[in-house]
Amino acid sequence: MQVQIKEFDSAIVISLTGEMMLGYEANDFHEAIRSGLDKNKKNIIIDLSEVKFISSWGIGILIYGYTTATNQGSSFKLAAVPSVIKETLQKVKVDTIFKEFNSVEEALNDKL
Repeated sequence: MQVQIKEFDSAIVISLTGEMMLGYEANDFHEAIRSGLDKNKKNIIIDLSEVKFISSWGIGILIYGYTTATNQGSSFKLAAVPSVIKETLQKVKVDTIFKEFNSVEEALNDKL
């Protein structure tokens, strides 16, 4: 899994690519979340458009991000979630935790 970060006025977009499988891959993701929160970004948007597979570790990484962001008063949004990832999140019944958007732009325009 690769992590890329783009900063906007009140948001940070974390783009993930590849497969979200192993725990050690989480360090860059955790650092990106912390960096956004340290910079007082109120919207954390996770772009999943290039994620091909997600394991239980990957789901744990997303839950960590959600919990960390919301505990700091920030929103945590998933954008461009591929259908295979949506199905996995539904199967393990965590799909209702996350607020999902069709695109990063849509998530950036959401004011909640």
